[in-house]
Formats: sequence, structure tokens, C-alpha cells
Amino acid sequence: MERDLLIDVEQISKKFCRGLKRSLWYGLHDIGRELLGRDRSHDLRTEEFWAVRDLSLQVRRGELLGIIGPNGSGKTTLLRLLNGLLMPDLGCVTIRGRVGALIQLGAGFSPVLTGRENIFINAAVLGISRQELLRALGSIIEFANLGEFIDAPVQSYSSGMRARLGFSVAIHMRPDILLVDEVLSVGDLTFRNKAMERMDQLAHSGVAVIFISHNLTQIDRLCTHALYLNKGRAITYGPTAEVIAHYIRATTQHNSIIQHYPGTEQSFLVTAAGFCNAEGQPVERIQVGEQVVFRITLEVRSRMETPLFCFMWEPVGRPIILAYTHQPREESLRPSLDPGRHTLEIIIPSLPFLPGHYQVRLSVAGRIETQLLGKVDRLATLEVTPRPGQFIITNEAGFLELDGEWRLQSAG
Repeated sequence: MERDLLIDVEQISKKFCRGLKRSLWYGLHDIGRELLGRDRSHDLRTEEFWAVRDLSLQVRRGELLGIIGPNGSGKTTLLRLLNGLLMPDLGCVTIRGRVGALIQLGAGFSPVLTGRENIFINAAVLGISRQELLRALGSIIEFANLGEFIDAPVQSYSSGMRARLGFSVAIHMRPDILLVDEVLSVGDLTFRNKAMERMDQLAHSGVAVIFISHNLTQIDRLCTHALYLNKGRAITYGPTAEVIAHYIRATTQHNSIIQHYPGTEQSFLVTAAGFCNAEGQPVERIQVGEQVVFRITLEVRSRMETPLFCFMWEPVGRPIILAYTHQPREESLRPSLDPGRHTLEIIIPSLPFLPGHYQVRLSVAGRIETQLLGKVDRLATLEVTPRPGQFIITNEAGFLELDGEWRLQSAG
């Protein structure tokens, strides 16, 4: 095995049983087979399913790997296999070096002991000497930013305080491998930024970091590579931006069915929606700054008096920031719609959005803006791509391209 290879996963599989009684019976059956010198059954039995299936992975020193995927895709199971909390049913996991893991909030902490006492217990479990811990203790407490609460019982901590303590302990135990699950989502903004910065520093010092999060902006900002899991299988692995784009495309295609809120169909029904370029040809992607036309077809079921259409553009997989596109607020400029088929187009001469995937939603109000006639989700998805030669800092959470003129004045 090469020196820099810290994690080597070879075709591992892990299965679970949905029923508790049947799971206990299968466990006794498997133990009996092992006592008799027979191999465990590797076929799926009644109520069993594969949480991880035929997964191979290698992580080297200094690598920042993000793992993404929908709920139930096997992300946390994989981390537990890497940490040794679970054993694979098939395949082999080889780990070189000390593992620092933050997989479950408060895992390994005794709720009746203080934060300081829990630090000493965690250090003893990991084989850290008392002298070594005493040298790092001040830094652990300072990073966790618990103040006087460090000597209060952990059961009195908020979820954010437990996350800060757990993360601080994990990174100060000199790990070669750091495993971080979604638990950072409970921390405040200051702590999350500090934690992201520390993980980046650890990677530059040679620590291998594996980070699970549903926040694709954090994954994009931090990780050099990413793994997309779905139903326990590796769908794609590679540079972070490419994997995130693959995941978003798969997610938006799966959720591409137009969804009407209850009651909306009494007023209208959206039968078709999509984007066109300046030539009127249907498109699914367009470059920054190009003209785009958004077109929807409505089946109006009851007369709509001067309705106000409001379209909301939502970045997919990123913090929710909406760009609104609506008609004039003056009633005289808004036509009424009789029952029947209507087509509505919005022409945007120069699309200002930065590269990414955007999904459009719709809400329709009546003559009085507080009178909601209906809401529709998942109208259409558009991928915005950069112009040739356009410089974009992809790991920053930007959404709009602002037109402007650069000027520089230098003294002397």
C-alpha cells in the first residue's frame, strides 16, 4: 500500500433488516453459522436491504472528500464502516492512522459529566496521554467557545454547544483521518465558518477529511473531490463541481413533475412550462448574459380578474435566495383571463445569474395582492453556464452577475 493512502475500501457491502424481531433472529442464525465454521449468508433475506453495495474508494493524505446524496443513500452508514462502528458484510476496509470522527451529535459524551470531564474521557479512549491532553486542553476549550459552561453537565448543552465541543475534541486529537457528518448544520454561522476553515487547514497539514453535508455550497467551498451516493451505490466520483452538477441534474430530473398546491386547480392549471433561447428554440441550458424566454401554458378554469403573476427563481441545492419576476402592479396594465388556454412569456434580454442550476416556481394573486389564487412548484429547471473566458470563483456563494465599470487610481 502506498504511503499516502490512508483509506482503502474494496467492494464493501452492508445490509440491514427492517424488522427488529427478524433482525435478531438473523443475527442469532449468523452467529450459529460462524460457530459451525460456515460463512454467513450474503443473499438478501426477507425484509433485508443493502445500505451500501459494492463500494470501492481510496482517500489519500491531504484529500478533502465530500459525500453527497439524498436521505437514505448510505452516507452515514459508510462513515460508520470507516470508523469501525460497523463491520461490512462483504469486502474490506483498510485504515492507516488515527481516526477522529464526529458522526452523531453528542456521541461518546456522558450527559451527566461536564464538558471538561468528557474531554478527558474521550482522550483516554483514543489513547492520548494526560500530558499531551493538558497541552491541548486550553486550545480545545477556546475553539469550542463554551466559556464557563465547560464545567457544566453536557445534558444542559444546546445542540450547537455539543457540536462545538465534539468537533473541537475531534480536531485536537491529532487525527490522520477526520470524519464529519451533517452535525455541523446545527452550529451558528461563526462556528460553521471556523470549522470549515479548520478542516481546510487540517487537509493542508496532511489530514484526510471526509465531509458529509446536504449543503452543496459547503461541499463546493471546502472539498476538492466528491462522491455521489444513491441507494448505497457510488453513482459518480470526481472533481467536486462535476459531481455536484451530476447530482443536481439527477435530482431535478427526478422532481421535474409540475406540482400544484391544493386549491390551485380551481383557478388554473399549468399544462406546460419551459425555456427558449433568442431564436425561440427550447433549451435546458444557457450562458450567462444571453437572452432567455420563459414560456408557460395555462388552462384557466374560472375567470381571473387582473391576476398578478410572480415567478421565483431558486438556486438548486444552495441557500434560498429568490429572484422575483412579475407583472406591473397597476391593475390597468394587467389583463384579465377568461376560461380557456393561454400562453404567457417572460423575455429576459440578458440573464444576470451566475453559473448553476435554477428552478422556477409560480404564485398567482388576484386583484388584491393578498388574495392568493394558486401556487405551482417545479415549473422548469435551467442550467446557466459561464461565457467563454468568463472568470468565476465557483466556491463562493454568488448568484448574480452585476454590470459595472472598473476604475483604478493610484497615488503618484
